[in-house]
Amino acid sequence: MIQTKGTLTIQLGRRQVATGERWSLRRLAQAAGVPKDLVYRLDAGDARYVELEALGRLCAALECAPADILVWKNGAETEAA
Repeated sequence: MIQTKGTLTIQLGRRQVATGERWSLRRLAQAAGVPKDLVYRLDAGDARYVELEALGRLCAALECAPADILVWKNGAETEAA
């Protein structure tokens, strides 16, 4: 299972530590050129799909890798949580 809940917030926090600039999810959507609804759904863990181009834009804006946003959780970890 792929999980995204909270991963964008974590990446925004890392970005803030690195640059000193605080971004909201809305500001991230603007910087990446993706719909804000997508960003909110991804961070809430409610997104059913994400286009690779949108994922690439988010990664470029956050200076991170796709694996930092899309986290794989195997069945045993998911059931224990």
